[in-house]
Amino acid sequence: MKTTPSRSLFSYTGVAGLLLAMALLNGCQSNKDKAPITPLGEATDQTTDTEPADSESLPGMDADKLFFQKVDGLSPIYFGFDSSSLDTPALADVRAASDLLKTDPKAIVQIEGHADERGTQEYNLALGERRAQSVRNHLRTLGVSGDRIVTISYGEEMPAASGSNEAAWAKNRRCEFSKAQIQ
Repeated sequence: MKTTPSRSLFSYTGVAGLLLAMALLNGCQSNKDKAPITPLGEATDQTTDTEPADSESLPGMDADKLFFQKVDGLSPIYFGFDSSSLDTPALADVRAASDLLKTDPKAIVQIEGHADERGTQEYNLALGERRAQSVRNHLRTLGVSGDRIVTISYGEEMPAASGSNEAAWAKNRRCEFSKAQIQ
């Protein structure tokens, strides 16, 4: 007498196969959604601040009436390749920005994150945002109120220097400061 497997065994096998296929597909997602691997010896920024990073998040401000203008006297903050970590010269520049911002306690500043041309557009936008957030977080540790700081990323879209060489790339890996003006 030949026995046939029960219908419920086929159902369980089908469900298990479907779950396995979903798990495999989930594990094969594109790397652009994942954080980059940090080289040994390089500190990572642990940004836990989830405040919105646009001018509409500014308390009591009509975003349509704001525009941002470059701040004279503030140096750009430069970064190493594929990094949002602040090195010693960058820390000194952020401290100078903090000192200037403390002289005008009502000033609202926008930190613009930039990247060089290497990498995908999506990756460079994310890197520019991490850089801007890194500067923002350090300004906050120096006593500048977080509700006075807006971040934006331009990625590779607004280079400071043209060219496809290390000298140009080094100038494009930066954050710059703009101050809010009311129209």
